[in-house]
Amino acid sequence: MCVKKRGIWHRYTWSEYYNNVRYFSLGLLKLGLQKGDVVCIIGDNEPEWFWGEFAVQAAGGIVTGAFVDSIPSELKYIVAHSSSKFAIVNDQEQSDKFLEICGELPDLKKIIYWDPKGLNNYEDPLLISFNSVIELGREYGKANPGAFEQNLLDMKPDDTAFIYYTSGTTGLPKGAIVTHRALVNTARGFAGIYPLDEKDDLISNFPAAWVGDSYFATIPHLLTGARLNFAEEPETIAEDTREVGPDFAIYGPRQWESIVSEIQVKITDAHPLKRFFYRLLIPVGYKIAEMNFAGKKPNLAWKTLLFIAHWLLLRPLKDRLGLSKVRFAVTGSSVLSLDTFKLIHAIGIELRQTYASTEAGFISSHSKGDIDFQSVGRPASGVEVRLTGDGELLVRSDCTFKEYLNEPEKTSKIKISGWCHTGDAVNINEKGHLIFLDRLEHMGTLNTGAKYAPQYIEGRLRFSPYIKDAMVLGGKDKSFVAAMINIDFAMVGKWAEHNGITYTTFVDLSQKQEIADLIRNDLARVNSYLPELSRVKRYMLLHKEFDPDEAELTRTRKLRREFMEMRYKPVIDAIYTGKETLTADASVTYRDGRKGTVSTIIRIWDL
Repeated sequence: MCVKKRGIWHRYTWSEYYNNVRYFSLGLLKLGLQKGDVVCIIGDNEPEWFWGEFAVQAAGGIVTGAFVDSIPSELKYIVAHSSSKFAIVNDQEQSDKFLEICGELPDLKKIIYWDPKGLNNYEDPLLISFNSVIELGREYGKANPGAFEQNLLDMKPDDTAFIYYTSGTTGLPKGAIVTHRALVNTARGFAGIYPLDEKDDLISNFPAAWVGDSYFATIPHLLTGARLNFAEEPETIAEDTREVGPDFAIYGPRQWESIVSEIQVKITDAHPLKRFFYRLLIPVGYKIAEMNFAGKKPNLAWKTLLFIAHWLLLRPLKDRLGLSKVRFAVTGSSVLSLDTFKLIHAIGIELRQTYASTEAGFISSHSKGDIDFQSVGRPASGVEVRLTGDGELLVRSDCTFKEYLNEPEKTSKIKISGWCHTGDAVNINEKGHLIFLDRLEHMGTLNTGAKYAPQYIEGRLRFSPYIKDAMVLGGKDKSFVAAMINIDFAMVGKWAEHNGITYTTFVDLSQKQEIADLIRNDLARVNSYLPELSRVKRYMLLHKEFDPDEAELTRTRKLRREFMEMRYKPVIDAIYTGKETLTADASVTYRDGRKGTVSTIIRIWDL
């Protein structure tokens, strides 16, 4: 492992890694951890998170994780639902969250922190430092030689390794129980498509509480010996990634879209000469990408143009993004917009789509030379798939989850006769590739009978540097598709300044005619790819951003559609009754817990 602290990269050998896991595991035994006990971990991606994870599992315990920005009530739900006995936390902020709710968690025995800054004067008996637990482990190991090794020998592949809490797009998060067998088989299948070795570098950039980190980073790192690198802070990940120069890069769609947005922003602000070369040479990248998609080889003329484009534009651009050494680039979690996918390929990065879920494990991926940007690839080795009559994808493999914690009824609806029902609307094309359309429950039908895919439209809208988020509206009682849009305040503000448009606040900027016209251009672009009956007909620019702290988004920034439809019902009704304006009152919860109200006139626009 390698972590950046105070600007300096610190490396940990496998021996140091092993000893930290071993003695921390023994220290947990000393504190009273029993086989089957659950430990909740929360904190930034740092070595201690993973030492703690493996130490708990090595002791026969079970890990669950919480996202770093979880508020105390969310944390309380996870800890209580999973019956966690211990908590491993990053710092003072996370310790304070647990101390706030510990009175309502009688089973909680200890809060173990690894960053002592700000905690020196805390005297709560629940608190103990990470290093102190390691010292307890050294003592316990002397008194109980062979205890660590025996626990490993007692472990079975079908023992529970991790309880992953799903994102809760349709209600309270469910605790998905995943075994060691499922995690290892998923990571092994992934590593079979993306071969890595001990010379390769990975970046740990997915939230460690999310199953994607185990699938695509942590366990492949263990299986292949590839070095796992940690940024100093979440805010420095772009700079730190550039210093590492990873051989493998996997980001969620939002992160790839952010990279594309960054390219567009930088080009907009670049020197006119740089803008000239970008506009001159990026079409070469697009043309080569199209040839690769079609399985054609470029002729000498195109190879010459690519050579020029590579040295003048593509190579420096990839270096600025920290992707100059990347051999494998992957996206997953949800559908990536087509425009983003094409631009990443145009700059010379062979981006592949991967399809996986907490419940079904690793499902499919593009392979080298077999990339179809409309698909999520072919089923992975050892994975069986089939479709139901209504187009739902069923999966059977050794990668699927065991069950939902304490929810047998929900488990019985997902796992039937050995098949895992994904709840995803999927098609299979003539090449055997899976075409992801949307969640089955989110695949919309208008009262005209026309079908529309909200995620597809939203993904294409987010390609715009001026749109931060969007929610597509429709339904069986609606005759057309509409959209609620969040502007990107920084980018739209910059555009307004360049064009001499004055504004005061986010609310003021979002309701200006010029901004509505700017967004109209992006909507027209997206509509041009859609069937006539599925196009967006009306839209409005929301006066505030979608906010996970107000339960509008999950912690992985997915829309909670049912909640949003209820919360914004007056806005949605106004859109579909033909109104041109409405007064919106929205309650806002601030980070310090205070509540306020935002009241403004929102305009609704026609295309």
